[in-house]
Amino acid sequence: MIAPPAFEFDRSRLALSYDASRLQQEIGDIVQGFPPYIHYSVIPLTEAAERKVGVTDFSDPDWTTWVETPLLKRCAYINEVLNTLLCRKTNVRLLRLEPGGELKEHCDPQLNLDFRKQIRLHVPVVTSPHVDFILNGKVVPLLPGELWYLRLSDPHSVCNNGQSERIQLSIDVVVNEWIEKMIVDGDASR
Repeated sequence: MIAPPAFEFDRSRLALSYDASRLQQEIGDIVQGFPPYIHYSVIPLTEAAERKVGVTDFSDPDWTTWVETPLLKRCAYINEVLNTLLCRKTNVRLLRLEPGGELKEHCDPQLNLDFRKQIRLHVPVVTSPHVDFILNGKVVPLLPGELWYLRLSDPHSVCNNGQSERIQLSIDVVVNEWIEKMIVDGDASR
């Protein structure tokens, strides 16, 4: 028998938020240097420095040591955003989805606060009302500059029905008491 989740909510908008226009400016400068893409693009801001010997569970936040990419070192405001999170960061990326692009429904089984290992936080940077992030069959109203926890072990998908790309700052973090409290105290009603 599977134990019920300790945290009954599947989403939480945290009390922290960021200057969307500063993020858009900084990210706009970044993406201009990247080649055109089809459908979906990932721009890594951290990277695995070395894979630890004997680790086979890549959902374990300790499977590698994460280091800043040269790109992240040039991103003053993104670094400010990351420094507001009082927990260890691992995989940090910009996720881009082209106009008309869709990420089919899927689950990321390891990204669940109940496991108290590693979770993914989201900061929408460029989005529109025509982008639907759907979690458990309900649209999550992600607005630029907001900080969200989403239980991605549940079914989720993204559809960009807009005319411009959608860009999101994706931050994988190791669960500690601080981030757990921020999530629990966040707004789970939206």
